[in-house]
Amino acid sequence: MQSDSSNISRIRAYLPLLLAGMLIATILITGCTSQAAPAGTSSGPALPGSVSVGEIVKLPLAYEGKEVLVKGKIASECGSGCWFMLDDGTGIIYVDLAPNNFAIPQLQGSTVMVKGVIHVAKGDPTLYATNITTDSRSYP
Repeated sequence: MQSDSSNISRIRAYLPLLLAGMLIATILITGCTSQAAPAGTSSGPALPGSVSVGEIVKLPLAYEGKEVLVKGKIASECGSGCWFMLDDGTGIIYVDLAPNNFAIPQLQGSTVMVKGVIHVAKGDPTLYATNITTDSRSYP
């Protein structure tokens, strides 16, 4: 039979590994905590009924609570696919998918059509997406 001090020594030996595993799990679970710097490129012509990001950024309160349709390129994206920066050549807007409980795969550089509602906080507009459409698929 092993002594209590022997068992305590074994626990202490594995404690750093356990803590490291918990830290890694926490980092992976909270992958959507930072935003990457956006890159600017044009994404082509606007579609009928769509609005430019530049218009939204210029007059955010005019679009507060309104549903919009925006076409642009995904300039940067969360590793988990729960947000991205959309660049349509006239401006860049933060697109949040989490409020509507969906995510997309890594599509950085892809041209997408985003439908959603504009929310303004501290003067900055955010597009809460309800639908993302690529050339081959629609989300959610």
